Amino acid sequence: MSRPPAASSIFVYGASGHGKVVADILRAQGVRVAGFIDDQPENKQLAILGLNVAGDGKWLVDQARRQPVAIALGIGSNADRQRIANYCVSAGVHLLTAVHPSAVIAPSAHIGAGVVIMAGVVVNPDAQIGTGAILNTGTIVEHDCQVGEFAHLSPHAAMGGGAKIGSLSWLGMGAVIIHGVSVGTNTIIGAGAAVVRDIPDGVVAMGVPARVSRSVALP
Repeated sequence: MSRPPAASSIFVYGASGHGKVVADILRAQGVRVAGFIDDQPENKQLAILGLNVAGDGKWLVDQARRQPVAIALGIGSNADRQRIANYCVSAGVHLLTAVHPSAVIAPSAHIGAGVVIMAGVVVNPDAQIGTGAILNTGTIVEHDCQVGEFAHLSPHAAMGGGAKIGSLSWLGMGAVIIHGVSVGTNTIIGAGAAVVRDIPDGVVAMGVPARVSRSVALP
């Protein structure tokens, strides 16, 4: 898992409800959070969990020129999270992996940089979690699963053994992918859906069993 360099100032990028949860996870890990980073001017005066918005992305990059800086990604939108992560990495900002202490992660699982793993998550042996992915509250990722970069598994979603979900895809709240089945990139699976056959790239699928309902615009 990704750890910050020594003497880093650690921020959460994104002063939203999602960012609030990420900050809470870091605190539960014993990490001292210096504040939030947010690019929305109207959020500059926010105080969340007693933490202020220190500045925007340009301010963060300026800080990174002076001292080691690390961020945890507090952005729910997959495409925006990828864009911010790439911007930060190119500026020398370290991507921190945030893992709630109640999560159960097999030693053989691989967790990429910038991942957020929330309370009650289970990640079983040889699962692969890509850079910047979100495993939201209570999700289950079974053995040998693959979660693509900047994908989002919503609360109480589950993947059976050997299942795959592509980069920038979203598995809705309570949705399941059965063992050995694949979901493509930039695809949305609706809440409560049961994915029992492969779903292609760039679509919305919903229902039990999940069926494609429409296409989505590729980023």
